[in-house]
Amino acid sequence: MYKVINQARGLKLIDHLNNNNFHIVLSNYGASVYLIEMLDRNNRKEIITLTPQYAYYYNNSKYAGAIIGRVAGRIKNGDFKLNDKPYHVNTDGKKYLLHSGLSTSAFKLFDFKIDEIAEETKITFYLFTKDMEDGFPGDIELRVIYHLFMNENKMRIEIQAISSKDTVLNISSHIYFNLSGNLRRDILNHELTINKGYFYTCDANLIPVEKTVVTKEFDFRMPKLIGKDIYSDDVLFPTKGYDHLFTGSKPLDISLYDKESGRCVNIKSSYTDVTIYTNNQTDNYIYLGDVADSPHLGIAVEPNRLSKFYSPDGLTLKARTLYNHYIDYIFEIR
Repeated sequence: MYKVINQARGLKLIDHLNNNNFHIVLSNYGASVYLIEMLDRNNRKEIITLTPQYAYYYNNSKYAGAIIGRVAGRIKNGDFKLNDKPYHVNTDGKKYLLHSGLSTSAFKLFDFKIDEIAEETKITFYLFTKDMEDGFPGDIELRVIYHLFMNENKMRIEIQAISSKDTVLNISSHIYFNLSGNLRRDILNHELTINKGYFYTCDANLIPVEKTVVTKEFDFRMPKLIGKDIYSDDVLFPTKGYDHLFTGSKPLDISLYDKESGRCVNIKSSYTDVTIYTNNQTDNYIYLGDVADSPHLGIAVEPNRLSKFYSPDGLTLKARTLYNHYIDYIFEIR
């Protein structure tokens, strides 16, 4: 069951409540997940995402819930090569380009349509970006398709794109989770599992530098509390927490679990990389429920293909070739 809610400045919210009292609100701004509410083991329904109040929602530096592209992640000095031709994307004076800067898809209004198919609601967001409009080559037709279900506490995001020219592409979802409910605790006692045996070290500007086998601080192949090693020197410098790219050859499989509430989200994807960010840099944000931003209040799980940026072919997407990836989120109570 869904309804569309019109807000100011062209913002539209798609409000979906299923038969299990599982609640998702999507937004046409950044084709984003605005909020998710779910029950805990005591049948208490609460928000489990970082959701800024409207005053902090537009152009938010958190990219909360948004689809980020063309290139998610950091590009040193905004410089890259494609087919031996150099390109530069404006970084506004910074030593890196983060999530494609101010031209990111996260800060744009998408068109959308809604289809109801049996026990599924499909919301398709559309965005067209002209060649070099955002500093990247090629006209891009981007589709972000959300699949929501009436009898399953599950969400699938399909990300599809076609470019008129060879380009670079790395599109991700930037949802922050806090499974405690209504942000009552930080995420340090959340249990995290990631099926990745490699991660990238970072330089002083948080640019991934070197792929290396996970050390004990970065080894989440078995369930581990996020807070167990987060204050170790290797994690704190220079990132002040986890802000790292994890990689490996297998499709992504992640579990995030809060023992106290019993809530769990399992994330599976066709992507093989994931960036984990534990909200280390805080801002003057107020979230729903009048909760102020604070360190480690949420964890952003960003499935992507950023490690390809450091391979010989880079993030190249050939002209008129379909970019096609999915991210599944399965919610349960343990």
